[in-house]
Amino acid sequence: MSLMAISKNNVFVCKGSYVDCYDYSKHTILQLTSETPGEDETITDIVISFNEKLLAVLLPKTVMIYELPSLNNIKKIALPRSASKIRFEEKNSKIFVADKTGDVLYFELNEDGGSKLLGHLSLLLNVLQTNDGKYIITSDRDEKIKVSCYPNTYNIQTYCLGHKEFVNHIELVPGTNGYLSSTSGDGTVKFWNYIDGTILYTIDTYMDLKNNDGIKQEFSRLMDEEGIEINSLPVVGYTITKYNEYSSLIAVSIHSYMKVLVYQISIINDQFTHRFVKDITVNNFPTAIKFYNLTLFVYDSINSVINEYQVGTNNDNILLNLSRVNKVFENMGVELGSHDHNSIKLLFKRKFDNVQEYRERKKQRLDKFAI
Repeated sequence: MSLMAISKNNVFVCKGSYVDCYDYSKHTILQLTSETPGEDETITDIVISFNEKLLAVLLPKTVMIYELPSLNNIKKIALPRSASKIRFEEKNSKIFVADKTGDVLYFELNEDGGSKLLGHLSLLLNVLQTNDGKYIITSDRDEKIKVSCYPNTYNIQTYCLGHKEFVNHIELVPGTNGYLSSTSGDGTVKFWNYIDGTILYTIDTYMDLKNNDGIKQEFSRLMDEEGIEINSLPVVGYTITKYNEYSSLIAVSIHSYMKVLVYQISIINDQFTHRFVKDITVNNFPTAIKFYNLTLFVYDSINSVINEYQVGTNNDNILLNLSRVNKVFENMGVELGSHDHNSIKLLFKRKFDNVQEYRERKKQRLDKFAI
């Protein structure tokens, strides 16, 4: 899920049921409605097609498609169930929908109706198609990444297994063939060969959090109240972009940590290395982070601002300098609220001790017969 999308000439950010479409000269506000009484109309995802000619916005059970730059609404798709993620097909003629029951649906943009493409036995959190169009990659709440052949998705290429909690982000490594990156509630960023499911490299973000003991203790206390045991702070936001021929930049936001972490990941002769580049201090926890080429956009929905950080170099050092601050949702006249990043705790699985409960009931029965 992302509440910000970037194209060459536009920035789109969401808050509640509204989208602010900013072309660096004016703001256009869209208010979305499913037109279904009683249905939740909070936007949960927004994405731009690869050719940057279409914009798709996801309400829980509705997808709205707009032409760019005109913002004409050209299609409305009613979904059978609530969805968590949408992505355009690499040819821009279909849209994939990952729903919360574990199914991936696809819809032709020039036709009515849709079809089921594949399924999981768990809540789906992300879906993407590889650049060559040969695979659909999905991730779920049960730590799994599944690589399916496309369009014959009943043929499973492989699974990428190694995360210890839900997998909320998956992105292809730009400028490479066969490499995938992923993030998880276990606080790691992992890199994979998605053809054979091999894990190639891991970054443990917890190692780069400064003065982190208090943050982890507070999150542990919060999760203990829910009956959940945690070992690390989850990755909430993630984005990746190509830096040069041999490396990419990634940025991550970590639950409760008021800095965005930026890394350089290098791949030379199929060998991965990384270095920590910078942490960017934020006033409020980011609603969304997104690289577009060598600019990092950080969206703060509480203050309704987007900060732009331009990537530069000084000798061998990579710099990220604040280059622009964009105000959004100005003069709205309505209370929009803000995104609650604590909702991520719902993705952690609760642990129940059914054996202890059984033993207690058995002891009560035995005590009853003994009287």
